[in-house]
Amino acid sequence: MNAQTIDIHAHILFPEVMGLCGDAGPELGEKDGRQFFRSGKYVLDYVRFIDGPMSNVEARLALMQKLKVDHQLLSPNPLTYFYQQPAQTALRYCAAANDAMAGLCAKYPERFSGSAQLPLQDSALSVRELHRATAQLKLKAVHAGSDISGRNLSDPALEPVWEALEALQVPLVVHPAPPEVEPTGKPGTTRKWDLDLIAGFGHEETLAVAELVFGGVLDRHPRLHVNVPHGGGTAVFLRGRFESALKRRPWAKNLLKRPFEEQWAQFSFDCLVRAGAHMEFLVKAEGAQRVLLGTNFAGWDQEDEIVQQVRTLPFTEADKAAILAGNARRIFKL
Repeated sequence: MNAQTIDIHAHILFPEVMGLCGDAGPELGEKDGRQFFRSGKYVLDYVRFIDGPMSNVEARLALMQKLKVDHQLLSPNPLTYFYQQPAQTALRYCAAANDAMAGLCAKYPERFSGSAQLPLQDSALSVRELHRATAQLKLKAVHAGSDISGRNLSDPALEPVWEALEALQVPLVVHPAPPEVEPTGKPGTTRKWDLDLIAGFGHEETLAVAELVFGGVLDRHPRLHVNVPHGGGTAVFLRGRFESALKRRPWAKNLLKRPFEEQWAQFSFDCLVRAGAHMEFLVKAEGAQRVLLGTNFAGWDQEDEIVQQVRTLPFTEADKAAILAGNARRIFKL
């Protein structure tokens, strides 16, 4: 692949799979001159999803050109995880969405690669769909929420999925859903001032990192790679406190078998943290080999100038090339 820029944070909706998850929809619609999107009882108003780049391929390609993005690792929209739905109903939706993802990637192989979604409320169904999605559909990653219908990521019920991902060498991307879509049961932020998106996602991503580390998921699966969007929430900033807790807290004695540093190296993060000192801190803290380009393409916080922001970072040209594309090629085998 000759792409100089690869965006790994690029959600998509497929019009052909609307309505395949029972009463939950999902639904792309228009009423009184306004577009809306519905997932269960969660409704987004005034979103340009029908003819915009979230679901229209021509509009997507045009916006990619504007943003100077050569290739995208497409991902499911977190509004459509459907972990609260019956497992078979969710599987029907996931399978159709994975088929649509693979079809688009096959049509535009130079522009798109794809990620799968799984009905994680049922591990057996998820493992079966994972094998199909990777072996037959050639999808490159799996997207998951931070909370699976009340289960944290270290829940033993999810072990078969992590085992399969590790065996297949398929990376996991953990991207939260708004709590109104996938209720966590944990105290958190609300839609007031969009705090569910501004602060809530970062909070959930940090807790997900904690579950994967303290819960032993990475300890048990040393070849499992996990990418965390939005710069990893606050996890990178709190990394030292994670390590201190493992050394000093009573519950942490003999908790993990493998060194913390080895397990932390199984994470990578996208650079969607705004420009300047914040992005520079992320790269300095984690190293350029663990930071990837992510735009949240067509989302509310899409960074229009993010490619230029990376190119002006005070690092070597080789480091910046790795962030813009090389790390994505290596980690996701593009």
